[in-house]
Amino acid sequence: MISAADVRGFVLAELHSELADVGLTAADVGDDLDLIDAHVIDSFGMLEIIAAVEAHFSLEIDFEELDPDQLSAVGPFSHFVAAEADGA
Repeated sequence: MISAADVRGFVLAELHSELADVGLTAADVGDDLDLIDAHVIDSFGMLEIIAAVEAHFSLEIDFEELDPDQLSAVGPFSHFVAAEADGA
C-alpha cells in the first residue's frame, strides 16, 4: 500500500535541488504549496515528476480526474496518487 506520505516524501526528495534553488527545504513545504506557482518546477518539470512517481511506484495513473488546479500542489497530488494506487 502506498500512502500520501510515501508519495510526498518521494516527490520532495526528487525535487531537493529545485527546492533549494528557491530557498526551501522539504520541511518548509506545506501540502498547499503549488510547485509551479512557487517556481520550483515548470509544467515540463511536473510531467517529469509524474513520470518519476509512476516509475518509482510501478503505477500508471490517469490524472484526468484530478482538478487541474490541484495537480501541482504537493498535498492534493500526493493524496490523489495514493488513492489511485489503492484502487489499482
